Amino acid sequence: MNRPFVYGYLAENENFIDRDEDRRQLKNFLGNGINVMLISPRRWGKSSLVKKTMQEMAEEDKTVRFCFVDAFKVHSEKDFYNAYASAIVRGLSSSLEKGIELVKDYIQAFTPSITLKSDPLNAIEVDLSYKPIEKRGEDILNLPEQLAVRRGLHVIVCIDEFQQLARLPEWSRMEATMRSVWQHHQHVNYCLYGSKRHMMMDIFNNAANPFYRFGQVLYLKKIAKVHWIPYIQDAFHKTGKHIDTVLAERICDTVECHPWYVQQLSFFVWSDTLTEATNEIFERQVQTLIDTNAPQFETDINTLAPSQVGMLIAIANSEEQLSAKLTVERYGLGGSQTIARNKKTLVEKDIVEYDAQRGYQFVDPVFCLWFKQQYLPGSVSEE
Repeated sequence: MNRPFVYGYLAENENFIDRDEDRRQLKNFLGNGINVMLISPRRWGKSSLVKKTMQEMAEEDKTVRFCFVDAFKVHSEKDFYNAYASAIVRGLSSSLEKGIELVKDYIQAFTPSITLKSDPLNAIEVDLSYKPIEKRGEDILNLPEQLAVRRGLHVIVCIDEFQQLARLPEWSRMEATMRSVWQHHQHVNYCLYGSKRHMMMDIFNNAANPFYRFGQVLYLKKIAKVHWIPYIQDAFHKTGKHIDTVLAERICDTVECHPWYVQQLSFFVWSDTLTEATNEIFERQVQTLIDTNAPQFETDINTLAPSQVGMLIAIANSEEQLSAKLTVERYGLGGSQTIARNKKTLVEKDIVEYDAQRGYQFVDPVFCLWFKQQYLPGSVSEE
């Protein structure tokens, strides 16, 4: 039996909710030759959105081809160029034979040796075994433009978790090389997206960095509950179960319309429901949601200093003035430099975010629920 709620996989078909305006914007920018940098927290559906949009663009314009690179799996400069070349070959060839032909025509000319591998899905992996890479990086980066010109195509290269590349020791050289090559491409556009917001913003919004003003920066918003509620109710209905509007709305509100958690909590409630979802089922499955995600939250907390945990407790207690004397003393926040450093660290770790109207808030709504259970009340010193 197919489950009605999906998480942990790309949202496709009936599981892809709304994002009409986001798709329109992506199509408008990329279709008109403007590069896009898409930023949002983890598990908000960036990858699903980009894949859906690329598929629609390819259906609407037969000259459009798209290539996907997962930078999360890249651990070295060579890994990146291998992944990049492989993605270009896969995206611009309809078969293994044509992929081999592309490699022979464009890659073998400037690399000593190439290994082609075929997985069960007939995908192609290009292994560029040349050294030193820096002498040939520009050739690899120019590959999509060369192919696009020859074939009369509009190529869109999509790189997921792009900020991961900034962790590589060779990043400074790679960054400068990528920008210098890509800025001259006339038939290729780039959709670069990631979930480490501070890193993505530094790469693309910092005037000191090569990718400054490389294209249009977009910030992905949450899907409104006006779209989620009918989706949840319809999914229950299709499987012979029922959930009323109030409970469907509670699911959305509890996880603040976070796409991953809406699907996960909805699945837990649905699994525990025979015919009619109840408040009792809902409350029980909220706890299941918290417990299921607790191991990751515990790992995150274990990386923090005591003063950083104290700051999170203060934020969880809705303290607005984190530098106020009483707040500092109550939560053990340390001196002014420690407070400033901890604010920066917690933001960079994407644990909290700053809003001009609401102050510091938890990024992950379920992490917030878990944290409050663990640390409030009773963990704050009353001295």
